[in-house]
Amino acid sequence: MANFDATSNQYLLIHEAIGSDGHRWFRSWTAPAITGPWTALADTESNPFARANNVTFPIGQWTRDISHGEMIRTSVDQTMRVSPCNLRYLYQGLDPNAGGEYDRLPWRLGLLTQTNSTC
Repeated sequence: MANFDATSNQYLLIHEAIGSDGHRWFRSWTAPAITGPWTALADTESNPFARANNVTFPIGQWTRDISHGEMIRTSVDQTMRVSPCNLRYLYQGLDPNAGGEYDRLPWRLGLLTQTNSTC
C-alpha cells in the first residue's frame, strides 16, 4: 500500500491475482484514508492495473505474467509516497514456454513505466 503523494491524500492498494488463464496480474484500489473506504481503480481482468493485455514490451512480449512486484517510491521514508504522474513498478515475469517446478522457474525482472499519465 502506498500514499500517492503528499497533496492527493489518496492511498493506493495493489493486489496480485491469478487470472482465468492462469497468468498473474495486478488489480488496484484507492482510498482517502488507510481505513477506507476503498474504491476500485483497476480491478478486473479486462481493466487491470497491470496485466499482459495492457502492457507493451519495447523488445517484444517476453512474459504473460506480471508478478511479485514493488512500486518505485518518490521518497525514502516511511510514508511510501509514489507519483500518480509517473508510476513505476518493478515486477518479475516468466518466459511463457518455461515449465517445471515452481522454485526452479526462470523468473526475470521487468520495470513497468506509466505512459498514459494525464498530469
